[in-house]
Amino acid sequence: MKIRHIISSLAVGAVLATGLTSCEDIFDTDSDSYRYDNGNKIDTEADALYSTLGILSQLQKIGERYVLLGELRGDLVTVTPDASFSLREISDFEVSADNEYVSTRDYYSVINNCNFALDRIDTEIKVNSERLLLPDYVAILAIRDWTYFQMALNFGAVRYITEPQLSLEDTLEDYPLIGIDDLVPMLIRNLEPYANEELPDNNDPVDGFEMRYCYVQPRLLLGDLYLYNNNYEQAASMYYAYIEETGIVIDYNEGNRWNNTAQDGASMMHNSTYTSARMRIPYTSDLKDYHPDLINLTYNTVPSIVPADWFVEEMATAAYYHTENMNSNVISGVLQGDLRGNIVYRGNKTATPVAFGTLPTGPNSNRCLITKFFHMGTEGSSILSTDNEMFAGSTPRYQREINTFRAPHVYLRFAEAANRAGKPSLAFAVLKCGLNPEVMNDGVTIDPEELADEKPWTNFSVLGLSNYGTAMRGRGLGIRLPGCGYDIPAGLAKEEKIEFVEEEILRELAAETAFEGNRFFDLLRVSRHRADHPAMMIDKISARAENPDQMKARLSSSENWWVK
Repeated sequence: MKIRHIISSLAVGAVLATGLTSCEDIFDTDSDSYRYDNGNKIDTEADALYSTLGILSQLQKIGERYVLLGELRGDLVTVTPDASFSLREISDFEVSADNEYVSTRDYYSVINNCNFALDRIDTEIKVNSERLLLPDYVAILAIRDWTYFQMALNFGAVRYITEPQLSLEDTLEDYPLIGIDDLVPMLIRNLEPYANEELPDNNDPVDGFEMRYCYVQPRLLLGDLYLYNNNYEQAASMYYAYIEETGIVIDYNEGNRWNNTAQDGASMMHNSTYTSARMRIPYTSDLKDYHPDLINLTYNTVPSIVPADWFVEEMATAAYYHTENMNSNVISGVLQGDLRGNIVYRGNKTATPVAFGTLPTGPNSNRCLITKFFHMGTEGSSILSTDNEMFAGSTPRYQREINTFRAPHVYLRFAEAANRAGKPSLAFAVLKCGLNPEVMNDGVTIDPEELADEKPWTNFSVLGLSNYGTAMRGRGLGIRLPGCGYDIPAGLAKEEKIEFVEEEILRELAAETAFEGNRFFDLLRVSRHRADHPAMMIDKISARAENPDQMKARLSSSENWWVK
């Protein structure tokens, strides 16, 4: 058991007294007092926390780009004529040198400050034989390697630096570019020795955030790296280990459901899950500081980014399987619409949408807008300046976090890995009914042959988790029941089953994690699982373009996938 003590609010106060004056200042990106030019060692828990908070403040600067570069290059959104030149360029995969999102400086700033901290932290200090600051070292290493991975996913290559640089811009060109396919194995080797190391347990809130959800989780990052590298069993084992450690579940109470088969009312439970992060980039509560502009870009009378038409249509026409209550074993009605998207009652009355929905007022009131960031937003005050007419006469909202992992991400990535590791029925159960003891032991839902090898990462029966399928959250509790038609088709060969389930996982990733910054990376990663890579990725992205053939031709060269 860890000897390390939880940092108390008094200790945090001591940290602040060394250079910062308030909790808000901790997450202020303009603060530079975390720099280590004086050469001092980091040899106390307070110093280590202070250093990590400074690095997190730098991470804020790439948060908005995490979302925009991940979504604009995918297939779920399109830009409007009102979008900026920079946003249109990214969406068209034609990025010029003066695009405001092409700079890598902020990424390297995070990396360099991590390198300073890793160089100065004293991991040999022990208390009762425990290495006191090793958890902080691992936390900072994971932030650095996550930042490298994001850089590579966006720019295709990085200059890999592990030594702190006093003048980074002067020395950057001295390091060779390393492409993403060579970088990923390097990052895996970095993190593997620390996969089971605990992170700091200083969980007292800092500016309203629990610190444990602001750290990059090594097991989740390793899972993503393994999955990108097509190391499926290793990826599944990392996601499983995280689930086992944390006990996270897909709870049916966090789903949306029609109140009755008349389809004249719905219970909206899913909105809150967008702030239930397992990993996040936090932002200060001070309205005067920097915050992402994603609410204004999406939920606006003059939006820049909107859902792709095909996605709106697919979500609207999805079958919803209604049951009267959780314990019912009868499907009482098949209705229309995945309730994580645009929700329209009979009589054209609309509900508060979860991921996207119609603009409630004005001349464009039939237009679908992304609402996810609005739901994630925090109400501001009259001092917050905004040109967003959506907030006329009401309190504006600003964004305090960007989620990089939620519970459904973990389960869906596990499903992706398990499927490609040769267990499609196990993977499909994640979507349809959830991995719980009843499902694992019924001998029907999951092919017994898939469990015969007794892989440790398939042993969900011993975890005792009250899991429900991710698809239930928008398509109804009845989706788990026989007769709904949501099944792997009979008669398919093993490889055909795997491809069918993979397509369903991609569809579920779209419904559940839309607009959060994942889609291009999801398409790239899943496409790499297939022998015809990059055909699937190119086809899906091109389908939302005004000129699909032109987009296909552009994406036929991998050099055009990256922001240059």
